[in-house]
Amino acid sequence: MALAGLAFAQPVLAACPQALATYETADGSAALTFVASGQAVAMSHEIRILLADVPPVTAYVQPSERLGQPEMVLPVNCPEGDVTGAELDACIVYRSVVYARADDGVLMELPAAGEPAAADILLPNFAAAVWQHPAFGADGPRTRPAEIFKLSGCQE
Repeated sequence: MALAGLAFAQPVLAACPQALATYETADGSAALTFVASGQAVAMSHEIRILLADVPPVTAYVQPSERLGQPEMVLPVNCPEGDVTGAELDACIVYRSVVYARADDGVLMELPAAGEPAAADILLPNFAAAVWQHPAFGADGPRTRPAEIFKLSGCQE
């Protein structure tokens, strides 16, 4: 009975647009939820990140001229208003290119919002950057987060 449900779910996930995709780590300790913004910028994404023992945080993916690929930036507890570059640098917990993996295992750039969702999302060095980062204060992750997130659902 469970196999029939699984077979039915796979085509639904394959048809999910990147802007509505949800991902989870293999151990279930972390998740990514893409937030559909309705913006016209195809390669821009807003992502809610759920880590064990941490209030949800929001990351942003934008095209990067510097890197030539979409780059994810995760600010945590940034000061409001007029801030210096040093203050902004102190609250940026993670900044890196985001990689996606297709169903056939090929690494690629993160798909645009309306394109089919990637099978996996890879966040290089995410664990090292996020685990015990001082920007979280006392609310930081108590366990080292994963860097590979598997497609787990679609918000449709």
